Amino acid sequence: MNRLREDIEALGKIGKDNRGGNSRPALTYQDLEARKYVVDIMKDAGLRVLVDKGANIIGIREGKLKEPFVSTGSHIDTVMNGGMFDGVLGVMGGLETIRQMNEERIRTDFPLALIVFTDEEGNSFMPFAGSKFFTGEINEEELGKLRGKYEDISFREAFKRFIEKVEGEVELIDRFPFKVKTHMELHVEQGPILDAKKIQIGIVNGIVGVERLWINFLGKQSHAGSTPMNMRADPLIPASETVLKVRQTVGEFNEMVGTVGFLEISPNVVNVISGKVRLGIDIRSLSEKDIEDATAKIMKGAEESSLMEGVRMETERLVEKPVPCSPKVIEDIKSSAEELGYSHLIMPSRAIHDTQVMASITDVGMIFVPSKDGISHAPQEWTDWEDCDRGQRVLKLALLKELQNK
Repeated sequence: MNRLREDIEALGKIGKDNRGGNSRPALTYQDLEARKYVVDIMKDAGLRVLVDKGANIIGIREGKLKEPFVSTGSHIDTVMNGGMFDGVLGVMGGLETIRQMNEERIRTDFPLALIVFTDEEGNSFMPFAGSKFFTGEINEEELGKLRGKYEDISFREAFKRFIEKVEGEVELIDRFPFKVKTHMELHVEQGPILDAKKIQIGIVNGIVGVERLWINFLGKQSHAGSTPMNMRADPLIPASETVLKVRQTVGEFNEMVGTVGFLEISPNVVNVISGKVRLGIDIRSLSEKDIEDATAKIMKGAEESSLMEGVRMETERLVEKPVPCSPKVIEDIKSSAEELGYSHLIMPSRAIHDTQVMASITDVGMIFVPSKDGISHAPQEWTDWEDCDRGQRVLKLALLKELQNK
């Protein structure tokens, strides 16, 4: 546990935010320092270190066979003023597993790849940029043209800066050329369930789909005092009714959550009837059909409210489909937790992860450990060191089951 803790704490000192958390957007100078640290300790663990054109770092531990690979890992970029466990536990837990396998002289049939994915959080260029490149969802040209949100720099320029930082220490490849048999990710829950129920290990049965629905309600800006109530086209009225409709609708579906997390009112002046209101809606469920049905109900309600108020609507939808985890990987994780005597719970992931993207090319699974009070993406994010250790132990046993040619 001491090595795992030391590695997590070491990364926690890089990109330290004066507000108390970590600010390490992908491929910024802070992230490059963290990446250099990871490359160095990968090499110390005897790994062959590759970097692909998506800036993903891939540490290779050879097996008796050339392929397919079993992969594990996560990300080390953070949200602004985030915590030190999100993503990092999956990378450092995978590295500690490899160190222990080396010390125990375990030789596996299949090779193991420890992957650090680029820009999982999407604060720099695009959410899941690295994993989407790794799986072939986007290509080098598309990736290279992206411009940074945190810095005004292209992905291509940021990538070049990264390569200069680790020159001579890594092998540059275009794209990972081998088949991946299984991908398994260790992660903090980022929610309150395990902590509240005092359960040690979460075994993820699926990663929720996410609907991001943006609605612009377009009315008529006018004077708050001199415009009669029956002559208004106030976009805040259908927007407000839509906020309530989201809360009502998601309650009609099993295990669905819905949030209106963005509301922009223009001009946002107390004595002016708004001319435009922009709403951002986040809906999550393991059922793709339920997401579609809920979205349809919310849209219908918004359209009816807009018609009554004389307001126009513009909409935009961004969808990440739900992903089921592999029954075999679930069983491997479950049996590993049971062998170690840890309490466990089969549960969905309500946050999205690189594993969701990896599911397009291989079987996937995830291991959760408790997040104190369910807090994540904040300086107060905390997972007890004993829980980190338990998660790593489960990861090791479950990976060993996948790494043997049975």
